[in-house]
Amino acid sequence: MRRSSRLPLFPVVIFLSAALLFLVQPMLARLLLPHFGGGAQVWAACLLFFQTLLLAGYAYAHCLTRFCALRQQALLHGLLLLLALGSLPWLLQPELSGHSGSPLWGILGLLTLTIGLPYFVLSATGPLLQYWFAAKFPLRSAYRLYALSNLGSFGGLLLYPFVLEPYLPLAQQRLYWALGFVLFVSCLLLLLWQIAGKVTENNSAAMARHSVAPLSLSGQPWLRWLLLSACGVVLLLAVTQQLTQNVPPVPFLWIVPLALYLLSFTLVFNRDSWYQRSIWLYLFAISLVMALLLYYLGRQFDLFSQLVLYLMLLFSGCMLCHGELARSKPAHGALTAFYLVLAAGGVLAGVMVNIVAPLLFSKYWEFPLVLLAILWLVTLNQWRRQVLWQNALAAVGGVLFIGCFVLAEHWLGQHDVAKSRNFYGSLTVRDVQLQGQWQRQLIDGTTSHGAQYQDSELAQVPLSYYRPVTGVALAINHFLPADPSRTTLQLRQRQLGLVGLGAGALAAYGRAGDSLHFYEINPAVIQAAEQHFSYLQDSAAQVQIHTGDARLVLAEQWQQQGGQQFDILVLDAFSSDAIPMHLLTAEAMQLYWQHLMPDGVLAVHISNNYIDLSSVLRNHATALGLEAVFIPTAADNSNPAATEWVLLSRNNRFLAQTVISAASRPWPRPLKPQLSWTDQHSNLFMVLK
Repeated sequence: MRRSSRLPLFPVVIFLSAALLFLVQPMLARLLLPHFGGGAQVWAACLLFFQTLLLAGYAYAHCLTRFCALRQQALLHGLLLLLALGSLPWLLQPELSGHSGSPLWGILGLLTLTIGLPYFVLSATGPLLQYWFAAKFPLRSAYRLYALSNLGSFGGLLLYPFVLEPYLPLAQQRLYWALGFVLFVSCLLLLLWQIAGKVTENNSAAMARHSVAPLSLSGQPWLRWLLLSACGVVLLLAVTQQLTQNVPPVPFLWIVPLALYLLSFTLVFNRDSWYQRSIWLYLFAISLVMALLLYYLGRQFDLFSQLVLYLMLLFSGCMLCHGELARSKPAHGALTAFYLVLAAGGVLAGVMVNIVAPLLFSKYWEFPLVLLAILWLVTLNQWRRQVLWQNALAAVGGVLFIGCFVLAEHWLGQHDVAKSRNFYGSLTVRDVQLQGQWQRQLIDGTTSHGAQYQDSELAQVPLSYYRPVTGVALAINHFLPADPSRTTLQLRQRQLGLVGLGAGALAAYGRAGDSLHFYEINPAVIQAAEQHFSYLQDSAAQVQIHTGDARLVLAEQWQQQGGQQFDILVLDAFSSDAIPMHLLTAEAMQLYWQHLMPDGVLAVHISNNYIDLSSVLRNHATALGLEAVFIPTAADNSNPAATEWVLLSRNNRFLAQTVISAASRPWPRPLKPQLSWTDQHSNLFMVLK
């Protein structure tokens, strides 16, 4: 009776710890997004932190069970739980105002202060409880608790985008998570009291036998465990990056891949029969063909098709990696060492994607390389005669697969001028010929962010989204003050703010006496615009570039010197084809109008293949007492990209001009009055096309 009375606490505590462990990940990443540029790389950096603390927690659990007696384990872990409770105020009132010059280290530092100790405790819970369970109930499988842990993680992830994020502001989300952590600590302290206070002689002997189990992994395929674990995490990060490079990085698009990653763990460790290598290998082989198409032609697919194809690739790859891990899992005596190796693989993957890959690759080559690694890890590990043909086929298929990528890169890169990659993404400067004229393009991810004619006579003619007939060009060239008695613009300096530099094409519209203030977060973009394009150098205006996230820099300028008194503020801060969501919230709009003249114009670029931002801006305009007009521009031979701009202003004199009214068009879709984005809440589903 006593044994059965203690048994329910094990699954309850391990399920609760796993749910909290993965519930906090998207919550804190969502909190940090506005402070580090709002890009998908924030999520990758957060995963590196979480994987590192997971490894630290597993190492702590391993050492605790190897070198401490049972009552010492309970005492030490109980004290650590109380310390973690005492650190919760840093989560409830985080200090996010400052960070280091490196965004990666800034994210890691803030996460350490905000959630470090509670996350460390949660990370250690899984292996500790499975170890104690295996010793106290030797006839039961502790790996079933591992499956339950992954199920709890899966549930916690789904709870965030469908329950917490849509209905609760971030402050309340953190409060409810803290209350859940208090409940977890209470249950675990009760379980520790039961384990340490009511140990039978047989249980003590069992614990002792487990405690002297050697750390050595000799005879175990630990290197293969490490590589399989690392490949699963690299695939997760690579697929997530591919999914979010053209749409705003929101928790849902982080969570779905991570949930499938965890689901594969749950399936293969719950029942051995649920992993059939031949089936998943067949699906993975089909997915490799789709990977070629998605990598180079992803923008030709709609968002739903991309989501399905990428997730099929991710799930089949994770089932292979984790299925092979489940097949080779050790006996309970090496359980904590096994988890330690898996966690080390996760950290290795995070370091490779966040630190090593940007140094080695100018593009996201980790995506095709990890697919090749998974194929060969699963098929080439045993050269048995019975599967010799399968191994040979996999080897040839892998060579053909990577060969196709190399040939495609060579063909596409024949006219590449420069390539670079950093925390904020991958940039390529490429010369292309359109309608007999050579253009130099700046490509961010999969999207051109500006182009310039190579002919010196045409070099100051803006192209692409900024050509003379677009909404932003009309706003700059035809701006008029609301009061006719004000000094004419031809005789005074115009103040223009431009969020997003690109190739610097908008500098071509600057006149002598104008002041142009560009805000650009990516140093590589600034370097490319200054070295490979001449818009900035040839501009008649005075050009100043402010490095950093536009919203943070504008907020700092407001505090230090007040508003910039811009006549026009241009918002064009795309990363690949996605605009950072924090630049379009109600709070951001209020900040912009603090820097604009009362009769100023806010020009917002909303061209996008997947989302329609018109309702978001129309509702913001209504809330601020502004009028919004929609100005689309069709593609032409020299500019193959259609363009959509929205102009917001209360300046009726400017908006009533014939050139503005003639260019404006009806809104592309009916207004959604309930759609509003704030720093605390946003909904991607309502803006999908």
